[in-house]
Amino acid sequence: MTTLDEIKHAVKRLNADDRKAIAAWLEKLTDGRYVSFGVEEPQPAYAPLNPSCMTLEEFLEFAEHSPLRYEYVNGVIHAMTGPSLAHGRISRKLLVAVDSHLRGGPCEVFASGANLYIRSETDEILYIPDLVVACNREEWDKNWLCNPKLVAEILSPSTRHIDQREKAMTYRRVNSVEEYVLLEQSEHEVTVHRRADQWKPQVYSGPDAVAEFKSISLSVPLAQIYAGTLPTA
Repeated sequence: MTTLDEIKHAVKRLNADDRKAIAAWLEKLTDGRYVSFGVEEPQPAYAPLNPSCMTLEEFLEFAEHSPLRYEYVNGVIHAMTGPSLAHGRISRKLLVAVDSHLRGGPCEVFASGANLYIRSETDEILYIPDLVVACNREEWDKNWLCNPKLVAEILSPSTRHIDQREKAMTYRRVNSVEEYVLLEQSEHEVTVHRRADQWKPQVYSGPDAVAEFKSISLSVPLAQIYAGTLPTA
């Protein structure tokens, strides 16, 4: 018995208890991502890297030479998967609208790819938001920007709970953040959390709705943000 098909055929002939025993053995064998064989499973979306603990300096050097994207949260490194086509379209439409509005002013908008540095007494974090607006250029480093005014994340199944919970709480602790924006991919819906409203969410829903980003004095129709991604009727 040397081929995979032969092994599968033999396993099918076993009784239920024997198959369960083999399943438990395989689970134990593969624990640790095949470390003993030098093989690593593909990184799932927003999963801790193994080994994951690094200093910020070590992480910056690591990320500079990596073809993949990672976020750094208090020493723990999280691998990120590539965005969907819908994600990319929504990000691009929002970026164009915000960039056109801010052009010539003191603030600048960045789409996904820019590191956002957050540091406090308890946190040292580098996030890669889907969109971020920041204004104090003299405080930025060559590797990251800081003190954002507006941060936006486009929700996906793999990162929804991170964006809605961990990141939402983190951004509330950043004094410069005035608005935290969450955008759905599968429907016309934008949720804005504002510091001025004690972070109570305001939901803009439907293709006829117009989202207000008060921190930068900009209103954008949802039909414009989702153009080419979702039908308007």
